[in-house]
Amino acid sequence: MYNRRQFFGTIPVGAVALSTVGLVQQTGAQERLAAGERASTLIASPPVVQNPRHNGFGVSIAVRGLATAWVEFGFAENDLPFTAVASHHGLIVADDRALHIRVEHQESLPQNQPIFYRVVVQSLSYANAYTLQRGEPQSTTTYALRLPSPTAERLRLVSINDTHENLETIQALHGEVDKLKPDLMIWNGDSCNDFDMADAPEQILLNPAQDMTMSWASTRPLIFSNGNHDVRGQRAREVAKSFAGCPESAELPYNQALRLGPLALITLDTGEDKPDNHPVFAGTAAFEPYRQRQANWLKRVMEEPDIKDAPFKIVACHIPLRGLPGQNDGTTLEGYASYSGFGAKLWLPILEQADVQAILSGHMHRDRLDAATEETPILQFVGGGPKPEQATLTVVDVVKAGGQQTLDIRIVDLQGKVLHQQHWA
Repeated sequence: MYNRRQFFGTIPVGAVALSTVGLVQQTGAQERLAAGERASTLIASPPVVQNPRHNGFGVSIAVRGLATAWVEFGFAENDLPFTAVASHHGLIVADDRALHIRVEHQESLPQNQPIFYRVVVQSLSYANAYTLQRGEPQSTTTYALRLPSPTAERLRLVSINDTHENLETIQALHGEVDKLKPDLMIWNGDSCNDFDMADAPEQILLNPAQDMTMSWASTRPLIFSNGNHDVRGQRAREVAKSFAGCPESAELPYNQALRLGPLALITLDTGEDKPDNHPVFAGTAAFEPYRQRQANWLKRVMEEPDIKDAPFKIVACHIPLRGLPGQNDGTTLEGYASYSGFGAKLWLPILEQADVQAILSGHMHRDRLDAATEETPILQFVGGGPKPEQATLTVVDVVKAGGQQTLDIRIVDLQGKVLHQQHWA
């Protein structure tokens, strides 16, 4: 973390002067946002806020050429005195597709007031190791971000899944998310069909609506839960440039355990829908030991006081952990998983012992609600698919009022019609 004046000391004076003109502070009009972002030819997506913590959050942004980036932030729209940069083993991070900056503050960030921030990018080119050229810094507009509070008395989460690059659906989901005004958003897997060489992972992930004015995670944080299609294709390993994963573990980037008011949210990565030794993977899959490491992690976090003592606990994972009679569990070479038999065997006993109320999943492209049973006392909400007539949002509302705490989970379609619902009090 740097004070802005200190940080700018490392940038040429001319560049500093240029950073204050042209692109910038915006007072709320979408028209100015659109004009500002179009003028920023280096900036190729809205900022995407990720992985909130009490003292920080991450921001990713797509770029159109080799660049560095930093985040200026503060607690008033016209006063951004703090600057965060990303560096690794002494080098400021640079990339030609996507940049991720972790913003951390010396003290806990305010939970009951907005944090104002903007992302600034600056092009970088090398004539040789000692001759570097920098372009004019370019900035996004200033956004007002609210982080979910660990002590919130009212909280809303919205989960979407299986968007598969369907532009019509994605744009409609943006509108519905804006109407619902969640405190936190979950993208529960299968953002893409695959990440082949012709694809641009940073655009699929950071600019999915292909519209710089549609930014579903610039004013609220997003948590990404990996899907089986998100690990396919020769560019799948580039996902980490855009969605950096949780800050605590590079080994388990999609495993998070967050306490949000009366709610504990756990995310798990179900991985592929076939065994690792399936011939289609040509020896490139290692999801079975990865799920075992997640099981070890899950045992630990479920005993952490903030998680263990939460009145309500839910889990988000892409592939369901429970199937319907006769469905394939994905543990043999025949077919593919309708539910994760590997994940179910490792994780369900831990989740049942921890009294988890519900699992949020997708994968099947058909919404449903699996009721709790004596054998498996955890409800399972399965979201819909990529076509507009299939698409759904899973809405989680937690309220603490008076001495009573309630949890409500419902699946709705793009018209807001309730398809499935369960209430706990």
